[in-house]
Amino acid sequence: MELKKLDKSVLKMWYIQAVIISLIVILAAAGTIVSVAISNAPGNILTAVSLGCGVPCIILLCFILIMPALRYKMYAWGCDDTRIIVKQGVIFRERVVIPVCQIQDLHRKQGPLMMMFKLSDVTISTAGSNFDISTLTTAEADRLIEELEQKLEARIEAQKNEKI
Repeated sequence: MELKKLDKSVLKMWYIQAVIISLIVILAAAGTIVSVAISNAPGNILTAVSLGCGVPCIILLCFILIMPALRYKMYAWGCDDTRIIVKQGVIFRERVVIPVCQIQDLHRKQGPLMMMFKLSDVTISTAGSNFDISTLTTAEADRLIEELEQKLEARIEAQKNEKI
């Protein structure tokens, strides 16, 4: 089975998410520094608070700006007649194999940002857990759900015929 990579629009969306998170963190840190400065705290306290907020913000920004590209590079998924395979993770690598015969429910989800980029998550439910195939194009997600739905219906028909 050949594993597929995600669409390039996923990377754009992940960067936009990273920028939004970065802005929130920077605003929170700036608010803390400004509130300490307004309170007429001594210079050494202001310096300590600035370093305490600034250094983690810089590290977080670097992490947030690098992670989407690494996450995109490491993510791959594939589907055949018997299983779905998803490989993901940057720091902790994960390989998930979902047998098609154990699928119980299929869901497609979209948030506002995902709608802008025409992307969707597919959630696959089995008896033991749920698993997401992240940020596929909506057309690809619909095609995957349709394909898996047909396989599930064929399995149900085969089970009915075995009982007869």
